Amino acid sequence: MIRAEITAIGTVKRAATIRTDKNNNPYLSFILAVNLADSDGKTKEIEIFVMDTKGQQSDLSLYSEKKRVSITGTLDIRTKGEDLVYYLNVKSITTQDVADLDAITGTLHFIGHLRKENFFEEKTDRNGNPYLIFSAYSTEKVGDNFVNTWVNFKRFRDSDDEVLREDWFQSKANVDITGDLQISAFKGRINLASRVKSIKPAERSQKA
Repeated sequence: MIRAEITAIGTVKRAATIRTDKNNNPYLSFILAVNLADSDGKTKEIEIFVMDTKGQQSDLSLYSEKKRVSITGTLDIRTKGEDLVYYLNVKSITTQDVADLDAITGTLHFIGHLRKENFFEEKTDRNGNPYLIFSAYSTEKVGDNFVNTWVNFKRFRDSDDEVLREDWFQSKANVDITGDLQISAFKGRINLASRVKSIKPAERSQKA
């Protein structure tokens, strides 16, 4: 599971419509385009599928194409083919005083597994403080296949007596992590990363 509580600022790419879910409940839907700075000085656009269960028919005109909006809500991130897909369930949305710069900021909640081999590396920052870098993946069944979505993590100590790597932190461990969400672009590819705020073993019943 890769889920985040976020604020997204961007531009409506596909105008809002009213749709119905599998239980025939109506909701407002549109596509939000967010442009991220890429490593080559260009930008990489990502599309977020927005769902507002409180949206009404009368709200459709508010979210026309090219309208700037700021949305807070719950973002689910998954893999489809070679790309990441993003689904945002709205908590609040505004078209007033929206910043000019696109952005996605928030807190990530990740449940998944560490790598099997070379699953962490310990480094030291410029001030001599040790930290861990590691990657973990969340698995989802799509049709008859399983697909993995990877996130890169950094973990620093909050205090001098805090342990960076507990005994349970082992190859292929199932982890439950909370941290800041970092979505960036590098040579046209989207990378997911996070600075760890808390980490613990995931319960067996939790979906990875």
